Amino acid sequence: MKNPFTMKVVHRPDSFCNRSEEIATLCSYANSNTNTVIFSPRRFGKTSLVFQVQRQLIRSGFLTIYIDLFGLSSADNIARRITKGVYSAIYKEKTVFQKAIEIIKSHKPVLRPDATGVSISAECVRPNLAGDELLDRTLGELGEFIAEGKKPTNIVLDEFQEITEIRDRNIEGIMRSHIQNQQAGYFFVGSRRRVLLEMFNQSRRPFFQSALNFELEKLPHDELSEFISRRFKDSGKQCSLETASRIAESIDDHPYYCQKLAFFCFEVSDKTITSKNVQEGFNELLHGEKPVFEAILQGLASQQIALLRAIAKQPSKSILSIEYMRKHNLKSIGGVQSAAGKLERLDLIERNAGNTWQLVDPLLERWLRR
Repeated sequence: MKNPFTMKVVHRPDSFCNRSEEIATLCSYANSNTNTVIFSPRRFGKTSLVFQVQRQLIRSGFLTIYIDLFGLSSADNIARRITKGVYSAIYKEKTVFQKAIEIIKSHKPVLRPDATGVSISAECVRPNLAGDELLDRTLGELGEFIAEGKKPTNIVLDEFQEITEIRDRNIEGIMRSHIQNQQAGYFFVGSRRRVLLEMFNQSRRPFFQSALNFELEKLPHDELSEFISRRFKDSGKQCSLETASRIAESIDDHPYYCQKLAFFCFEVSDKTITSKNVQEGFNELLHGEKPVFEAILQGLASQQIALLRAIAKQPSKSILSIEYMRKHNLKSIGGVQSAAGKLERLDLIERNAGNTWQLVDPLLERWLRR
């Protein structure tokens, strides 16, 4: 029996848990060329969601372009990623592909056969241009290509907040100046929520009030439980709704971790998923994430680690109180304030609706408690 649960980006609708309301809303925004900021904690399924949205838009006659901006190091990188995204979206349509080559003169497409079919990249052919100038030229060419086309266009910029890691104050302004004039709807997607939202909600930033805010929330518990139970059944194993509910509940209905826990439950079980399998699966899940969590801690200063551990063990409204700081061996108010700011920007901690500081990642919280 094939394990039906995946930790990869979900492309097939039958592997995707509902989100019908969110898909309908985002399709509506795309149809009206409305720019939208899509944000949530890490691993909530944002990329899978926008793929499902673009899947439906293609059926409606849209040109859809997906651009991954993770791990950028320069403005040149942004220009190359944008062009690669365009070529990847259209290379199978010979006429449109040729039109793109004629208009986008700053880069040429490079196609190479690989195990999945064709690997596509973009190579700069303007050696006299670099940095801001190359990005400006590339975005201008993209706008011209969109205007020349006859299809409505939706463009996803995934992990958009990564452009702030490049120490160039002009980049946001250059991108805004082109995007606001293009006949396309943009989805700005990101998981470092505070950084992303500051870009669109601070009056001094170029993207201020240029897009709608769209928060992707946790999946409803009942829907998630039914999805897990059904996926087990469709793959030849029985998982009662009660057991599926326990799987979802044990990881706070977190979309990615629920899929991964269900994956391990499938692997350790026979024909029926039991409570023992859920516990065994959870131990496998925690063990598998240990290197990820250790890497997170290695990137933090000692005071930041101390505060992260404290909040994991005792979520609190009053992390600056003398009692809380003494209990968790936190050195100074200034140090705690600085650590909290850093952890919040990294999207490791947040204030909940009750104004209580808590960890964003429920599994990291459990690991730190252990």
